[in-house]
Amino acid sequence: MGKRCAAALALAALAAWGCSSSADGPAEGAWGPVTDGFRAMLYAPRAAVSLGEPVELRVRVRNTTGEIRDFASAHDLRLRISRGDKGAGDDMDYVTLAPEAIKLSPGREQDFALRTYPTAGEAAKFCGARGLYRFQGTLGKLELPAIELRVE
Repeated sequence: MGKRCAAALALAALAAWGCSSSADGPAEGAWGPVTDGFRAMLYAPRAAVSLGEPVELRVRVRNTTGEIRDFASAHDLRLRISRGDKGAGDDMDYVTLAPEAIKLSPGREQDFALRTYPTAGEAAKFCGARGLYRFQGTLGKLELPAIELRVE
């Protein structure tokens, strides 16, 4: 097997385990388990940002049923944030993702802006230093498996 094939297989395995990211591209977490006909994952447009640039987190929700379903627009959010092997804190809030419930067709996915974390200045409570950050938690009843983002 050539080196290119081995590298492609390794990247495919990482993606299957929910560790899909590249320094220039987006980062996606794994899909969480199905709850009440929906599943969710954390998503970031950029897997790495420079110190001083914000970390943007989004949530992607999928309707796993065979019928059109309403996804509520507001949920309790709990994110556990860590840097390396140390906890950086918990971010807990009640978030509104859209002005009203979203109708999702069977199999349809919808992205929502979730959080923006500053990486510099007084507001950089969670991501104020260089390093690899891990975000995971819950959105309402939906589990949000871990996603890793780098601040360089």
